[in-house]
Amino acid sequence: MLPRSLSPSTYELLDIRAPDHTTLKKSKEAPLVGRPPSPPSSEASLDVFSSAELANTILEGLRKPTHKKSISTFVLYDNRGLNLFDKITYQEDYYLTNAELDILQQRADELADRLHDGSVLIELGAGALRKTQLVLQAIERKKLRVTYYALDLDQHELERSLGKLGEFCYVKLMGLLGTYDQGIPWLSEHFKDTNTHKAIMWLGSSIGNQNRRESAIFLRRLQRTCLQPGDICVIGFDLRNDPAKIQAAYDDKDGITREFILNGLDHVNAILGQNILDRKDFAYDSRYQTGHGRHVAHYRALRDMGLVYHSKSGDVKIELSKDELIHIEHSYKYSLKETTHILESAELNMLENWTDSKHQYRLVVAECRPFSFGGDRNAIIHTLFPPENAYPQDVISCDTCNDTGIDPSVASNTLPNLVGPLHWPEFLPSLYEWEQLWKSWDTVTAIIRNQPSMLHEKPIKFRHPCIFYLGHIPAFLDIQLSRNAIDQDINPEHLLTEPAVFADIFERGIDPDMDDPSKCNPHSTVPTEINGWPLLDDIMTYQKAIRARLERLLISWEVQFQTAGANGNWPSTVTKRKQRIMHMTFEHEAMHLETLLYMLVQSPNVRPPPGVGLPDWKMAEISASFASQFSAKKCLDSAPMLEMKAGSVVLGHEDDESSDWTPMDGAPVNALESTTTHGLTSFGWDNEHPCRVVRVSAFSIQSRPVTNGEYLAKLGNRPLPESWGRIAGQDVIGVKTVFGLCPMKYCMDWPVQVSAAEAEVYASLMGMRLPTEAELVMFRKSAKSERIPNIGFGEWSPTALRNDEIHIVGDVWELTGTILESHEGYNPSTIYLGYSSDFLDGKHRVVLGGSWATHPRISCRETFRNWYQASYPFVFSGFRLCRS
Repeated sequence: MLPRSLSPSTYELLDIRAPDHTTLKKSKEAPLVGRPPSPPSSEASLDVFSSAELANTILEGLRKPTHKKSISTFVLYDNRGLNLFDKITYQEDYYLTNAELDILQQRADELADRLHDGSVLIELGAGALRKTQLVLQAIERKKLRVTYYALDLDQHELERSLGKLGEFCYVKLMGLLGTYDQGIPWLSEHFKDTNTHKAIMWLGSSIGNQNRRESAIFLRRLQRTCLQPGDICVIGFDLRNDPAKIQAAYDDKDGITREFILNGLDHVNAILGQNILDRKDFAYDSRYQTGHGRHVAHYRALRDMGLVYHSKSGDVKIELSKDELIHIEHSYKYSLKETTHILESAELNMLENWTDSKHQYRLVVAECRPFSFGGDRNAIIHTLFPPENAYPQDVISCDTCNDTGIDPSVASNTLPNLVGPLHWPEFLPSLYEWEQLWKSWDTVTAIIRNQPSMLHEKPIKFRHPCIFYLGHIPAFLDIQLSRNAIDQDINPEHLLTEPAVFADIFERGIDPDMDDPSKCNPHSTVPTEINGWPLLDDIMTYQKAIRARLERLLISWEVQFQTAGANGNWPSTVTKRKQRIMHMTFEHEAMHLETLLYMLVQSPNVRPPPGVGLPDWKMAEISASFASQFSAKKCLDSAPMLEMKAGSVVLGHEDDESSDWTPMDGAPVNALESTTTHGLTSFGWDNEHPCRVVRVSAFSIQSRPVTNGEYLAKLGNRPLPESWGRIAGQDVIGVKTVFGLCPMKYCMDWPVQVSAAEAEVYASLMGMRLPTEAELVMFRKSAKSERIPNIGFGEWSPTALRNDEIHIVGDVWELTGTILESHEGYNPSTIYLGYSSDFLDGKHRVVLGGSWATHPRISCRETFRNWYQASYPFVFSGFRLCRS
């Protein structure tokens, strides 16, 4: 196919404000006046673009009581305002534009490599397109046929900017005339249900014009209505730079920013048609608030004023006191952790994280994936909903700015992934969480289902063939629902889902003794011949029916929680035992998801999961621009040792299964009663109960796990770990991943994945040992780190470690020197027989934390304990060294 042949002036404009999306002719008249460009959507800025509506919005904001007045940011962007803002972007003090240009000059080719032939590139609030031009030129160099849509509200600016872009043969230029809130439905209508790959750009730190809560809601709306797995967003985030630097950027020495802000008053008068606000009566109040991490701009009244707006419906009186603030604009700055929280709340995964050469600004490529677990939910909620008086140093005389203490439940409709349905208990997985877990299971099992030969493959000889796990997950859930009469209101006979024989085949898997495989835990009897297994289609039908069974149950619970919660009560039928079963089956499925993954990476037939972008190392194998970003790697220096003082540490929590029933009559306990009388904050497994205090002597521990490079340097003649392999046709060692073997040159700094026995050999060579469970828990409780944990599929493999940051959790499970055994107060589970008790044989080591594939509900619960046989080499488990 020949490329499009376009001239420099060839572009089209679509007016998406009109229902029929009219194609516009290029304007030959003077620029449009009185029309602001398209700013971010927010609760306070919808439907304000007609003159009457904008005037009413302005008057409504000015009539509010003292400390509550505000004017829409839109008033800053008349034609003079646009010109002034363009001048601001060229100011030396205003570092944001040059920083973003710096990033794109270095990374535009990599961004273009993330696009496909036939992709569409949509830019929100396009503006002057200086930075966009770098991206389009990179696309052109790679000869990708891409359609670029520039969304903005000012037709003249769109024409001017598109006309200056230059000549392209492969890139088609389109202008969309409309607001963000008109652009999103248009995108959804035209591209949501197509196979067209989409990339949405939101540059210029425009995300900072909203508060973090609004940004999360906006991005999630964009993700849910416009994107499909594999689509990407490119978003610019200003960093939490030095306060003086930020202050100078928003109050430059030449006074252009001050004039830009005060010009908004002139525009207000033009919109109202009356000279109400005299700029000589106001000052530009500019300040940076370090707690919130934001710059705030206000008009400050220089005197007491009584203003009057004359209208046909009567005079509108506006009272202002000397030094009263009128909110006009804010600009939020972001740490890496806050950036990650925003993306996770919007169900987006960070694919690339680029900063400029001076580390002032961040450009993120975020991907829409088939599912999203998010991260540490409580930390994310703290970012979006800071508690009351979280930043006392930032309190000013403006209620718009003093926005802490908002109840997260207000977002039950817009951010249900974070706060769940109204009155839903945090410790109980919601239907939304179950749906995401099912999507994750479907994504991973697609690797098997798309290759029928893998169904009966046994990547690990100590495990059943893959087909067993496809049936085990729905069967275990179905058995627990029926055995415990969880859904008796809608299934009064507690019947198993048909075919009921599946419960016999798939109830429990195997975990044989590696020294003597004839010794094995109690388990289901499974077919010995391939033809004896159920058909895949029958298993999928069975799974669908059981999911529907649980979905009906959880929907009925949602209604009960909303009804009872409105009166401050708890649904009487949703007992603690029922909730425990829901918690147990959820975590059971999450754990098996990881088990299946560590099985699959052992298979030579593993394939990349559908809808997930390639990691950088895989891109480097096919793209010169990515390969150039990988410098020659050498092994990290020895990890810093952290000194831990002697003391006591609390292991476990209080959550005894027997407390699900009252001692006297065996009646079920209401979970609310349990929360208030037993201190329940989360459910757990039998080996987590009870709380117990352990005395720990002084010790030192590495700040991070041991890396592949370090392990390789000491390998000698010992066999390769099962997590490694040799790349065919090359004398190169690689690490096994779902994307294939990753050459060691790309993963030298990843944590090594080995068995406890292998870890102990390495520790002995280094003159150290593995930490005990109590030591590792003490370290995790006391350590502080800004590192973002790689859990819940943040990445689909471990990630590089560094010596200048402390690694606490994620990437790999962490092995300990502690043997799994009974402890004081331990009571074996009666609802999951043999869960822990079958493995108290002195051969299993306690493992803590969580890997890249561990669900956050597990990895963020400090009391969770895993265990594996000391010689079992297939787990995503690593280790750090310790010495007394």
